[in-house]
Amino acid sequence: MEMFAGLLVSALLLGCTYTLIAVGFSLFFGVMDVVVFCCGDIAIFGAFSIMGAYVVLMSAGLFNTLPFIVCVALLLLIGALFCATLGLVAYRFSIKPFSHSSELMPLLSTIALGTVIKEVLGLMFMPAVNASASAFGGEAALKVVSGRNPQGFPELLFPNGGVNLRYVTIICVTVLLLLLLFIFLNKTKMGLSMQAVSQNKELSMMTGINVSRTIVVTFIIGGVMLAIGGFLVGSYQKIMSFDNGAMYGAKGFSAAVVGGLRNTWGAVIGGMLLAFVEVFVAGYVANGAAYAGVVAFVVVVIFIIFKPEGIIGEKTVEKV
Repeated sequence: MEMFAGLLVSALLLGCTYTLIAVGFSLFFGVMDVVVFCCGDIAIFGAFSIMGAYVVLMSAGLFNTLPFIVCVALLLLIGALFCATLGLVAYRFSIKPFSHSSELMPLLSTIALGTVIKEVLGLMFMPAVNASASAFGGEAALKVVSGRNPQGFPELLFPNGGVNLRYVTIICVTVLLLLLLFIFLNKTKMGLSMQAVSQNKELSMMTGINVSRTIVVTFIIGGVMLAIGGFLVGSYQKIMSFDNGAMYGAKGFSAAVVGGLRNTWGAVIGGMLLAFVEVFVAGYVANGAAYAGVVAFVVVVIFIIFKPEGIIGEKTVEKV
């Protein structure tokens, strides 16, 4: 029973990391009908932005002068700004120019953008962060190693508390974010506009909805969600690598497909399902850790074959 409880907690934590990235996929696909394959890289970029900002703030001595929670909020704000900006860049330069081209063009373009993000992190993380830290801290500035080496993520969630407290916080933050997203999508004018654009873009324009502004807001919100997702990934994994985005992007996309790519709440179900499959296969199958990822993707293939619309997706019939 103790082993089951431990696996259950691990599955919930892993599901939280998959869920927020999957929600990013669903939001972007809903308004653009395009799979933004660089979502995982944007989330990892957010995690690295938070790590870099942490080094700079520590070198500047802000952690000694400001309350700890204020510094953490400032780090999250910095990560959110970076990821929201990166989301807008993805839309402006990787998606919008190909809006009247083949559906494969924005798909390939976002894959290419993800590669650029990954390589920029690998090449520029160390010099950019160390140069900024040195400007504040002089000789006492903190140093980070090459961006291509694994980076230790700072303990920002109750660093003096127990591991269980941090785990509970990760789960609670995810639930709170999903609740706020639900309220936003269903109780605000912009949220309702996003849903309308997701269902029928042309009809939305005819009813007076500013589709362009709605798309921009969607990419900003998606970027913020991915930034917090990257923060939670780092807080859970504790060690981050510049190329983690490809793996988390694949898992997030798979979760969105399993749940229903157009449905935000399907992304939640899909993320949790994949996490539970991986964790329980690793826990109960002999040498299961080596096959957990394979089994999870087999589940994805099964859903694609037998229920391509996803768990709570709706079948669509296109008349010709």
